[in-house]
Amino acid sequence: MPSARNEQLQDAAVLTRAVENLFRKLIRFLIGRISLVKLQEMIRYIFVEEAENKLKKENPSKNISLTKLALLSGIDTRTLTKVRNSEGYRQPLYRESKFLREFTPGAAILDFWCSRSPFVEPRSGKPKKLKISGEENSFEALFAGCIKGRGVTANSLLQRLAESGAVEIDQQQETVKLLKPTYLPSSSSDQLGSIQMGFSAIGNMLDTVVHNVESPDTGADRLYQQGAWTYRLSPENREAARQDLRELLADTDAKARKIISQYEDKNTTPEQITSGVSLYYFEESGSAQI
Repeated sequence: MPSARNEQLQDAAVLTRAVENLFRKLIRFLIGRISLVKLQEMIRYIFVEEAENKLKKENPSKNISLTKLALLSGIDTRTLTKVRNSEGYRQPLYRESKFLREFTPGAAILDFWCSRSPFVEPRSGKPKKLKISGEENSFEALFAGCIKGRGVTANSLLQRLAESGAVEIDQQQETVKLLKPTYLPSSSSDQLGSIQMGFSAIGNMLDTVVHNVESPDTGADRLYQQGAWTYRLSPENREAARQDLRELLADTDAKARKIISQYEDKNTTPEQITSGVSLYYFEESGSAQI
């Protein structure tokens, strides 16, 4: 029979593999959109907040000690005190201007370009067209004024911004023009909506997974969670499979909306909850999705 230690190691291995797989796919998407430093800062805030919430839920009438919080989070008390006393703690990070300005080198320089003298027109407040190099009114000067990290050069950042469509480089005039002051480098007009909807669906699915994992301990009924997939789809059958499954999902979506509408209240009240289903097609090796 397996020992208790072996069972613990197996449980840890399963959890580690699952988290690694999830993080790897998420980080693959976040590269170029958020720096590792800001991601670590965000995770630290959220981890401490959720650990504090857990302890508060377990003992609503008691104050949360740093010792218990350190034990649950694995963070030393000095760091915990610094996190809990920081301006960003328990604040929506997407509203924190300082956090967003340091999101990535690209985000920082675009924010600087749009808001700081001498890189904006005095009357209109619009960002100026800059010389690529030079001590004043140049992209090099802009870079030197706001990018402090090592390993990033003005030229490499300029090329990255050009590839994303954020700037336009005139090689003959040796100038660069700002086209769009966006934090997310993309030429797609609807990508922000896709990101918001997609990550909302991921969060909803994770809620279902966590609920079902904890249901044996909580005694709650399991929520419906199923999937259908194959590891042996030939590339030549991909388009046909997509089309058939697209039709299935569209039909199911229409039926689900009809059912939900039957139970939806006409008026909004504080005790109402969010409820629903998500339908999507996926491919491990492909990039296109229904």
